[in-house]
This record gives sequence, C-alpha cells and structure tokens, in this order.
Amino acid sequence: MRGTIFVSLTLLIIIALFMTNQYELELFSVYAQGNSNPLGNALSHIIGNITKAFNGLTRQPEYTVSLDGKQIFPNSTLKQNIVDKYQPSTYDIRDLKYNILGFNITAHDIKIHVNPSRIDTTKTRVDMPVMLARNVTVTNGVINLKYNQVDLGSTYGIYDKTTDKMMVHIPLVVASKYLHL
Repeated sequence: MRGTIFVSLTLLIIIALFMTNQYELELFSVYAQGNSNPLGNALSHIIGNITKAFNGLTRQPEYTVSLDGKQIFPNSTLKQNIVDKYQPSTYDIRDLKYNILGFNITAHDIKIHVNPSRIDTTKTRVDMPVMLARNVTVTNGVINLKYNQVDLGSTYGIYDKTTDKMMVHIPLVVASKYLHL
C-alpha cells in the first residue's frame, strides 16, 4: 500500500515539475485565438505535453556517436542508394574508429545491414538491425579490452546530408556489454 502511494506521489511530483517548467512563463499570458473553446485547447495542449514527457521516460537510454559519412558508406553509389533512394542494403566496412565515453573503439571487418527511411529532405534514419564487427579493441588508457566479435545490432543512425555526418545511437544495454559500465 505504501509503495503504491509513494509511486503515485512521485508521478504527481514529476508531472507538477514538468508542467511548472513548461508553463511557468505562459501561465498568465493571454492569446487571441479563433477557437471558441480555449479551455479545451489548453487541456489538449497540457495532456499532449504530459504524453510526450511519459514517452520520453519510456525511451531506451542510449549513447550517441558522430561519424563522418565516409566512415559509414564505403562508396558514393551505396551512399546514394541508402540516403536518397532509401534502399535496404547489406555491405562491409573495412575499419571503423570512434570514441564513446572516453573509450577509443577500433573495429575491423564490419558486416552491416541497413534499413533506411526518410525523415525530411536532408535527414535519413538508418536502422541497423545487423552490425557485426571482428577484432574490436576498446581502450581508455587504463582498460584495454579485445573482442573477437562484437554484435552492435539494434543501433540506428540519423544521417544529415548537409553535414555528411551520421549520429549513431547505441542503446545503453548494447554498449554496456562491451564497455563494462
């Protein structure tokens, strides 16, 4: 019983803090709108923001790594097929080097399968259900780890044509298997 009350009070506090942050300055503002039901609009807006907040809480924690397009796409034809034509592809990357949380990661002989989808005119989401790498080293000066094979499946990236960079999102669950967090 006490646990249920504690959880309920905690959720109410989170909602109150969220609403205070969202509406503190707007609480006493007056807006001229053409809709005849301002209370309905306000409630709809508040409920929509609460829904967004809860969706954010349920999202899987992840790390992000920014990679140059040339690190992810071995040639321009493949890159064009993925980010312009949104064609699923399976291909190999010879080497990949990046840094995450102070760890230098070096991977070789990477096999990757991608499922791209359009976000807008400049951005493409690239789901990577399969990403297998061999001969992976993870170092930070104190820790030196080596893996024969690493499975980074379940990652995804957001490729931006204007910067030619992909922001790769690695779920905490996947990263912690190899970084020993």
